[in-house]
Amino acid sequence: MSILQLALTAALSFLGVLIARWQLIFAKEKLRHDLYDRRFSIYMAYHELLVAIMEDDDVEAKLRKAVAARAPSPFLLDSDLKAYLEELYKEAFRIHTNGPLVRNNVAGDTNNEWASKVDQHGQDKLKFGNRVEELAQNFERFLRLEDFARSNFFVPW
Repeated sequence: MSILQLALTAALSFLGVLIARWQLIFAKEKLRHDLYDRRFSIYMAYHELLVAIMEDDDVEAKLRKAVAARAPSPFLLDSDLKAYLEELYKEAFRIHTNGPLVRNNVAGDTNNEWASKVDQHGQDKLKFGNRVEELAQNFERFLRLEDFARSNFFVPW
């Protein structure tokens, strides 16, 4: 074989490795883009739940939506985020079910006890609603997409 043939073979081999690497990077990022919609729908269901709890806006429908959205979470999210969503749901359910009890004074508390429970319930709702930023931070790594136009996608090293 001549030196030219060896150089051409080496160059083609190097080009093949580069193309394979780019295809792998692109395939991984395409998978992230494909999963984005599914993960975003889970995020939005919980975002709507947080806001609904704070505003008393059709909470039961939002609770059902959150349960339905959480169903595929073991396949789309890691176990830490899945556990976080379960904890959020339990807290939302607790706040929601305590609302009518507190408002209607079902326990028959005295005025001071009842006023204290009403105040605590309002604080719980406000604190829960303020967890929107925390929710976004927990989802950030799952919802961050690569912009190929600004990346070093075509730089092989």
